Amino acid sequence: MRVRATCIILILLISIIPSSNAGAPEDLDEVGFVFGGVHIVAHNSGNATMALSDLPAIVEDYTATWCTNCVKVEHALDDVEETNNMQQYHFHRFIGENEDPLGSQEGDERWIERYEQRLPPTVVFNGTIKQVGSVPSGDSLQDDYNANLQNPLSLGQGTSTLGWVASTNDSSAIATWNLVMDTDTIPEGATVMSSIWVVEHLAYFPDGSNGEEFYHESVRAIIELGESMSGSMEVTLPTAYDGDDLEVHLIHEVVLPEPEDEDPVTPADPVEEDDEDSGLPSISFIAVLSVIMVAAFTAQRRLR
Repeated sequence: MRVRATCIILILLISIIPSSNAGAPEDLDEVGFVFGGVHIVAHNSGNATMALSDLPAIVEDYTATWCTNCVKVEHALDDVEETNNMQQYHFHRFIGENEDPLGSQEGDERWIERYEQRLPPTVVFNGTIKQVGSVPSGDSLQDDYNANLQNPLSLGQGTSTLGWVASTNDSSAIATWNLVMDTDTIPEGATVMSSIWVVEHLAYFPDGSNGEEFYHESVRAIIELGESMSGSMEVTLPTAYDGDDLEVHLIHEVVLPEPEDEDPVTPADPVEEDDEDSGLPSISFIAVLSVIMVAAFTAQRRLR
């Protein structure tokens, strides 16, 4: 009797789980776009400038060394990169993590603030399109990602410049930046936040459970530079997980203005919601049919 009761409960629980379109791309209308990608090897001093029209698409991948589905996603991104002007940035899960050593607190906090969830694998294109999971929406992930990249940003004329003066101990440096752009290309009231993404070009970590050993372009730290279009700042670099291949990337993020509060509206008298309008999922027909079948089976056994 307990086994039948348990089965009924499990059927009901499964039936109320809402269906998911995890593979469908989602437009991100409530966050600003992301652009940039000018970079320099951290242990060398130098300057780098790119025209805004030549900047790569910024592709952010949320991942973890235990995530087997992430491997499929990252291989698809590698395939797509062969024919697209794009730069991958891999954000490894950090908060509450005890297997993956490649993430950062500020990376997770930024991901939560911008994209709300920390579900690997998730890929974001230019901060404007998000695709969750490893199940394609079309024929393949490669087709999906190519389609997502066919929405280039209209940045107009201008340049992004990064200057870097490395110190002798490689733990600190002076970063200078200069962004020249027409502010009419960003939404009214928005600002541009610049930051340095410290990226480890290649890390060897064979202890993960996803079958991979080498991890590329892992974002190890984010150093905010502020909303000024140009400036100079002394920064402290994190320690590389292994080797000496840290890079510093200049990234710009559009920060949208806070929505204005609408005039308060006096709530109407509460009305009873029917099943279609309720936020809670209703019991499915399959579950009801299952319960009827179990009840009939039980009654039949009692009649024997």
